[in-house]
Amino acid sequence: MSNSSKYNGLIAKPWVYHSLFWLSYYVFGALISLSIHQIYDARFYLELLSLMPPDILLVYINLYLLIPALLLKRKFVVYFIALLTCLSGVSALGIWLHHLYALAGSPIFAAVSDFNTRNFAVQFLNGIYLLGLVTAIKFLKDWMSQKQQLQEKEKQQVATELNFLRSQVHPHFFFNTLNNLYSLTLQKSDQAPEVVVKLADLMSYMLYESSAPLVPLDKEINNLENYIELEKLRFGERLSLSFEREGSTNSIRIPPLLLLAFVENSFKHGMNHTTGEGRIAISLKVQPERLCFSVSNPYDPSSATPAGSRQRTSDEKNGIGLRNVVRRLDLLYGARYQFDLSREAGIFHVTLKIPLP
Repeated sequence: MSNSSKYNGLIAKPWVYHSLFWLSYYVFGALISLSIHQIYDARFYLELLSLMPPDILLVYINLYLLIPALLLKRKFVVYFIALLTCLSGVSALGIWLHHLYALAGSPIFAAVSDFNTRNFAVQFLNGIYLLGLVTAIKFLKDWMSQKQQLQEKEKQQVATELNFLRSQVHPHFFFNTLNNLYSLTLQKSDQAPEVVVKLADLMSYMLYESSAPLVPLDKEINNLENYIELEKLRFGERLSLSFEREGSTNSIRIPPLLLLAFVENSFKHGMNHTTGEGRIAISLKVQPERLCFSVSNPYDPSSATPAGSRQRTSDEKNGIGLRNVVRRLDLLYGARYQFDLSREAGIFHVTLKIPLP
């Protein structure tokens, strides 16, 4: 184990923080005695150290007994009665110790060794100050710990939902592709073996390379190209497709399988619902600090919902589609992404802009 690991393990132990607090508390009191009261007697500082156990006992009774058993259970009246009792007992014990030191010949404690109202009030207020300081630290620490636990829980929930949404892409995509392969095998097409190879590449990527939070953009593009090649085999000359890329993709990383759903959607709800030739245009642009991705495909205006309508689109009726992607985008980027849908002259446009890490 390295020295840094040993050090990190040591400072993580609660007793270290407690020891540092009481050491600081003692040093603070000693510095006040030295600088303000000009006390230079070494015996006094030993006696001052012996006065700390009652204070320590008071603090830990409050932290580990009174607060959990009474205050946190909303037994406020009983808590304050018990706390005042403990404060009174510790204050009386402090005066008694002062009295013992005065009897032993300590002139410094002689002035505060009598059991009178003034000395009791001073000891009582000192106890309240100490309890207030420690209790405030405890509640601040508990609040920070609860906040951290809540954040960790939210992160775990988001990660779980992201994994679930991403896993939904796999059966959704493979179902469509296997249908394509089934059609080719029925036709005894020579293209069927090529489809199997492309499908194997896609499965390898999805199963073994897309489990990371981020993947290289080049690999994601290669995955898109494999998918597009499968669809080209299926639609043949009916399909007119362009895939434009702009900007350097080196060292760019994005969430896996994020772009595939847009391309898949263009075939599923574009080419599948279009007779004759259909054109799909895909554009990927790497700009400073963001990635712009757009897909255009034909659509049947008679099946589209009016702009602003709350009715479900065909995509929402027929599968996960864009709902899955939008939910993933919300979880991944919050309000930092831009997603636009538009229809114009029989063409459906999807545009996505995401920030780059």
